[in-house]
Amino acid sequence: MAQKTSGNVDACPVTKEIWEAREEAKKGDCGGQSVYHCLADKEGRKWERCVEKTRIKQGNCPIFRSDGFIDWKPCNISASTCPNSSFLSNEVYKHVYCFGNNSFHIPKNEKHKKAEGVNAGLVIGIVFLVLVIVGIIAAGIISFWKRRSGRNTQDDREQLELLNESVIGGSDETVKEAISTGIQLLLRTKVKSMVVLGKFGSGVYSTSCSISERFRELKLNKWEILNCRYTEIPDTVNEKTIVFVYGWFGIWNDDLCSVDKAKTACQSLIRILNETTKVKFIIGMRSDLYMKYHGVLKVDDFQRHLFENEITLDSANTTEDAKFAYFYENMRKKCQKDECVFQNMTCEMIQTGKDNAVGMFLKLNLMERYHDQIHDYKGEWDISMAIRDHFISLENDETKRYVYAWIVYICFIGHFKQTGQYDTELVEKIGFEIDTSSFNENDKDLCVYFKMRNSYSENNVYPSDKQYVFWHPFIYICAFKFLFEKYPELVMKYCNVDAILQLVRPKEAQISYFEVTADEHCVNLFNERIHDLNLAERYMDNPLIKSRTCGTKRESQELQ
Repeated sequence: MAQKTSGNVDACPVTKEIWEAREEAKKGDCGGQSVYHCLADKEGRKWERCVEKTRIKQGNCPIFRSDGFIDWKPCNISASTCPNSSFLSNEVYKHVYCFGNNSFHIPKNEKHKKAEGVNAGLVIGIVFLVLVIVGIIAAGIISFWKRRSGRNTQDDREQLELLNESVIGGSDETVKEAISTGIQLLLRTKVKSMVVLGKFGSGVYSTSCSISERFRELKLNKWEILNCRYTEIPDTVNEKTIVFVYGWFGIWNDDLCSVDKAKTACQSLIRILNETTKVKFIIGMRSDLYMKYHGVLKVDDFQRHLFENEITLDSANTTEDAKFAYFYENMRKKCQKDECVFQNMTCEMIQTGKDNAVGMFLKLNLMERYHDQIHDYKGEWDISMAIRDHFISLENDETKRYVYAWIVYICFIGHFKQTGQYDTELVEKIGFEIDTSSFNENDKDLCVYFKMRNSYSENNVYPSDKQYVFWHPFIYICAFKFLFEKYPELVMKYCNVDAILQLVRPKEAQISYFEVTADEHCVNLFNERIHDLNLAERYMDNPLIKSRTCGTKRESQELQ
């Protein structure tokens, strides 16, 4: 429903007494955990609504999003009017600055009381408005004096100009806090680099992008944003550039051969820092890989400087209320039947399953996206197994057979390009009847699984050059594990090498949630392939290459 241009009230209560009076008047509209709120939206319009209260971090004001839920809007915490401590969203009347232009309004059902005398709320409202104006003027004078004294840098002045216009998005308090903290860090002149950490699927990529985008907004769009994999860091970057570096140690998982590449990447970042005056780095990395390799990454003082500002999305401080709100908002609204398997699930059930290595956001996203398809999650509590069972049902559905075929093909190749080389031999071996013309990027069933590669969509490439991949690396991993279980030999002989190195381990190895084990026969098949491709030396540190205890056919022939 479209928003009204003026909200449903002109002003919000600015005292506890008036707030509680309005709360009592609206009590009949609220129920359950929802309580009375009066907040502005990003356009400054005021709305009275019943929503669940949430804790707002210092330096932020609560506002209503267009869908009626609460979001955060940062303010200049050095100003006396900006909240300098955390508070509950239904106590925002203590921070009248958050209302913006809060001109007085008498609710329609109380207009008849005007004749009874001057409304006390009007007097109080005017007094607070005057105080706010005086506070703003005082803050302005202080800020001006500081600038005249040379204590503020040009970066600080740019920050103050737009700080109040940046709205933090996201539906979970951990993400909101991470974005807010990230912005505050980057706005510090001395902070040149920060690292965003989280489980696979916890939103490291999207959170990092949000931080860089909000930072650019605060800088009046005078800064550029550059996103690149850690193996594709450019030799030089322009002044005033935010560089987000992702994909460390493997796009799907740890390939066990990239320590030297990571060291080179760190050295490149340090060189850029030394050569560029105004540049900021955001390093996005899986928290488990960071824990594994932090000693290598922080080998000296220069590299330690890259990782000294950490933001984690795995914080144990995330309130259960925030997780439940996200869960109910995105999941239960889709349950149309009482027997739906998701009706009686709780966040605690999802958090304690076999798939604990997967971030909460991704699990909820998957259950929402494939709500009607993954029926077996409850009980197993393993999201990859639920997706596997979904692939099996696709395989057996004649109307979706082509979708299943494209899942298999793109998993083997790694991506699909309509004008690229099409592996007809692979299609024949697996027995599919698809060709390049059967892939339609607008097909609603294909769109559930695939998207255009981010770097291609961002750079407006020609249609003929577009590459399509799984919409999330985890979907690729689920497809890979499913196909490896079904066709282990075909996978080792024909699937893209990077995926095998990252996701397959020899039988004696201890594996993570994302990995599978290969028997000796499959390991030898892969080694023959690596030998034919002249890649054995490059990947000699991977245990698949090291574990050739019996040797390959080719090695045996060469020894004879």
